[in-house]
Amino acid sequence: MGGTFAALIFILIGSGSVLYRLKTPSGSYPKKIVCMLFVFILAISGYMSIRATNYLPVRIAIETKDALHQYKEYGKAKAQREARLQQLQGLKITSDGGIFVLVIGESETRDHMGAYGYDRDTTPWMTEEAQKPEAILFQNAYSNHTHTVPVLTYALSEKNQYNDVPLEKAYSLIEIAKAAGYDTFWLSNQRKYGAWDTPVAEIASTAVHQAWLNERTGTHDLRSDYYDDALVQSLPDLTNEKNALIVIHLMGCHGSYADRYPEEWKHYSGKSDVIDKYDNAVRYNDYVLQQIYEKLKENSRFKGFIYFSDHGEDVEHNYGHEASKYTATMSHIPLFMAFSPDFQAERVQTVETLRSHENSYWTNDLLYDVMTDILGIQGVPGTDLNWNLASSQYSMTKDTLRTLHGKQALQ
Repeated sequence: MGGTFAALIFILIGSGSVLYRLKTPSGSYPKKIVCMLFVFILAISGYMSIRATNYLPVRIAIETKDALHQYKEYGKAKAQREARLQQLQGLKITSDGGIFVLVIGESETRDHMGAYGYDRDTTPWMTEEAQKPEAILFQNAYSNHTHTVPVLTYALSEKNQYNDVPLEKAYSLIEIAKAAGYDTFWLSNQRKYGAWDTPVAEIASTAVHQAWLNERTGTHDLRSDYYDDALVQSLPDLTNEKNALIVIHLMGCHGSYADRYPEEWKHYSGKSDVIDKYDNAVRYNDYVLQQIYEKLKENSRFKGFIYFSDHGEDVEHNYGHEASKYTATMSHIPLFMAFSPDFQAERVQTVETLRSHENSYWTNDLLYDVMTDILGIQGVPGTDLNWNLASSQYSMTKDTLRTLHGKQALQ
């Protein structure tokens, strides 16, 4: 980018110098030269501008501006979506329903998870759980972007990288679940009123029940007043619930990494300071997932536990998840599912199909399709069996899937 601007400045200065020398023409042709030079400058400037817009950081800046506009429109169109939902015919639960929990991790790359072969045992619970018949650990899940808001606005809605649905017109997973007959819950340790979280909060606002533990506002730091295990204590009483979808948004492994876990969870040393702290956060995150799962599966109506991370993190280069510095590890995410014996007996084909796709490639903007299938909802708009990981017709591959909202091939 700097080279592009430097070239433009060089051309303008050089051209200005030539024009200055030609300001007192001595023949009949200088005006033609001036005109030709002017056209040349315009052509070069146009070419440089096009080259600049193809530069990844510039593309991201442009897309961010467009996305923010879409998020604003999404909020404005809420009433319209609700009206259209009421008009949908046949939107109902066709399975036995039950209680499902969807846990959203934060900044956790599978490249630092023992369950995926990392050289530290950072995920003792998931590693053990993945060996049990009720669990599926998907090996090739990717994020659709490397920043939380663009990831979750796609993952939690009908919108994805492969369709033309305007975001503001896209139904959210929570809207669909609620309209079909699920009681809906949103529990979060993220900020509700931070500049970057507001669009996600707009989607969360469609849940009937909401709990936001992190009452901080703004973007001046990444602190929370609670560790994620506080979310376990905030789980609702589901004794009388027949059908419920609980979405839990963790603070997870988001920087600053040392702020994500209590002092007694300092476990690792010997690599770089930042990697040691990140790995501690991953290990604590595994503990939180275990606590959520163990508590919810005690309910007789519990059917399924689904966990994925919004995006990964590049701690080796200390790049975090900055899209303009994209590396593959930023898009490498975990996807883990565990189902109750009742669900496995009722939905034999669904479980078998999901297990058959354990090694299939998948991006998390396709979550809407697989979740509405798992929830057993009929008549869902915008779904496509080619995008549904729970369908035998799922057809997406490493070559057809993308990240950074279509700009980057999977690696």
